[in-house]
Amino acid sequence: MKPPIAVLSIFNKILKHITPDDAELDHIEEVTSLIIKYIENSQIPDEISITFIEPQGSTGLKQTALKNTADIDLFIGINPEIILNHHFSSKKEKKEFIHSKFKELTKSWLIPCLKDQGLNNVRMSYAEHPYVSADLKGTELDIVICFDVSSKYLQKYGPITSVDRTPHHTRFIRDNINKKQKDDIRLLKHFFKCYNCYGDKSALGRSGFIGYSAELLIFYYDSIWNLFLNFEEISSKIIYHPKIFNSIKNPYKNKSYLTIKSNIFPNDYLIILDPTDINRNVGSSISKRAFKYVNHQIQKFCNNPDSYFFEHHELPSIKQLDLSDDQLSCFFYAQYKEIKKDHYTKYRDKLYSLMEQIIKNASKEKTLEPRFMNVIGELVFDTKKGQYILAFFTDSPKISSNFKREGPKKKSKSHYNKFKEKHPDAFEENNQLFLILKRPFTHFKDFLNYFLPKKPINGLDLIKVGSALDPEYQLFAAKGMGNLLENVIPFI
Repeated sequence: MKPPIAVLSIFNKILKHITPDDAELDHIEEVTSLIIKYIENSQIPDEISITFIEPQGSTGLKQTALKNTADIDLFIGINPEIILNHHFSSKKEKKEFIHSKFKELTKSWLIPCLKDQGLNNVRMSYAEHPYVSADLKGTELDIVICFDVSSKYLQKYGPITSVDRTPHHTRFIRDNINKKQKDDIRLLKHFFKCYNCYGDKSALGRSGFIGYSAELLIFYYDSIWNLFLNFEEISSKIIYHPKIFNSIKNPYKNKSYLTIKSNIFPNDYLIILDPTDINRNVGSSISKRAFKYVNHQIQKFCNNPDSYFFEHHELPSIKQLDLSDDQLSCFFYAQYKEIKKDHYTKYRDKLYSLMEQIIKNASKEKTLEPRFMNVIGELVFDTKKGQYILAFFTDSPKISSNFKREGPKKKSKSHYNKFKEKHPDAFEENNQLFLILKRPFTHFKDFLNYFLPKKPINGLDLIKVGSALDPEYQLFAAKGMGNLLENVIPFI
């Protein structure tokens, strides 16, 4: 379906601002060509055989990048025989071998090569395995070694390392997406970014919509307008291309959505199958929170199209919202500062794990009686400043100093007698023993101060624990709590 003229006008207006111009594209091509030349002319280790050196991602062969996001992902494909001909006793041994081999190649070959050519800030970075990051002519570079596995191998066995899929993703989008759809992909990515729901820096849930998921959604629905009109349904169907999946051995054939969801992807909210690797769900990392918030904004845009929806929306500050002291008293935060340089996704994952522990422990006593009611948390972070804010809400910020612990029922005679002997203060009600116990804290802020020091995170320093009622706190903490109030709680 073609978009209404008013919508088309908005799309065209936004595209003028988000599409890279010729100068930017020429600069990316120049830097890419230089790096490829440096690598090709270097002392390539005899143990590897390079099959390709290609720019991947949106600024590479896909050409779906947004303006002024000119980072380059350069992939060096090597013959996988170095691994396929090696016999490993376990998956762990194989993983350790690959990690060690890639670290050695990075440290003894790529880093010296780039430093000799005068690149800035050349350093080793880590994801699944080591790679090189550097800067050249104001452009950030990631140079990644991967195994050049065939399409048939990928579909049958999956990748050797996760980055082995990337060149296949790039070629798929390059070969199946037209110019108009590339513009629509840019619009969609920009929309996700406007609402802070893009990629692994999402402010809603552990991860938002990654670039490849945006590309596959446009591929599936053909246009951004058609996607917007049907966006709500993607949470209750499988996104895949029948023509592609009918041409291979399809493990999902004749299975219902509910069967696939419950048996194959039980922990994933969205299912967007990877056309290059049938066993992978591209939607696995996209959080339910990011989907629900984005869906809400898309429905609003479809009902009342306005370019406002394609403007960047800062996270709301709880200080700027019209709230009573009673409402403010329900919001809290823990502020962390990076003291050891590491990849932000590692800190993000550790803090999400900590957040889940806090919610679990805040909600129930060790003996499973209720503590604070309806505890909700969210994480926001600023990678440039190395700041991380865990924000929390609870319906009951203050609880009683004592709680009533349940003991065994009278019909469980042996347990009943042992409990009574161990706890002389126990009393009976309705043929069941109970005990009044004292809590070490009565306020949620006190609970955070009690719990968080017991769970330190290596590389992060706990700066402050605070409340929205505090007379002073940093703007970023205010945004963490405002994001929780405005963008998370209404959609749970």
